[in-house]
Amino acid sequence: MLDTPLTIPGLRHFETFLHELNTALPERGYRWSEAKERSCTWMLDRVVEGRGVDVGGTDWLCEQLARMGREVTFYDVVLPQEHPLHVQDDMMNVLEHFAPGSLDFITTRHTLEHSVAPLFQLWCYNRLLRPDGQLLVMVPVHAKEWVWFHTHWNCLPQENWLMLFHRAGFRVEAADAGSWNTGRDLFIELRFDLRKESESMRLKGGFPSRLVRQ
Repeated sequence: MLDTPLTIPGLRHFETFLHELNTALPERGYRWSEAKERSCTWMLDRVVEGRGVDVGGTDWLCEQLARMGREVTFYDVVLPQEHPLHVQDDMMNVLEHFAPGSLDFITTRHTLEHSVAPLFQLWCYNRLLRPDGQLLVMVPVHAKEWVWFHTHWNCLPQENWLMLFHRAGFRVEAADAGSWNTGRDLFIELRFDLRKESESMRLKGGFPSRLVRQ
């Protein structure tokens, strides 16, 4: 238990914080590239069948998933260029748009590092996925340049991500690293193929005996 439990006034202050944060953030346009397409194939090669959502809104990824027969919803604060199934909202509100246990997979590419509350975000994904549902995650490698990037609030070392996945009830099926811009050494991403293993958060105990399935 928290020494001082969160109260309704406390949550109201958090909403004020989020409003100020969103108001202060500068606009930034992200460009797509063939190297990013090659990076996305790691997800496409692993994604399970069924219904899912791409949190962070990668147009090309959603297009390819639809071509593969997946029912996928584009979810982001901006609208997609063409994808017909879409939700425009902040990732923190994802539980407002999908029923608990209704999704087979969630993909989220270079999005979790933008969360101000990554454990909460992962808890949300756990609630949305069916038993043994899949969560595919890509985040930039922990480096000073990415930590200080102006929209990164949690650009964490790999061990921190592994801890958060475990605490939020996921097991790691596979972990990898690769580049989304082969011409620049800094552009390295961590890649995780996760499965929902526990309905409840696992907050007790230290380092588990096995984090990545062999």
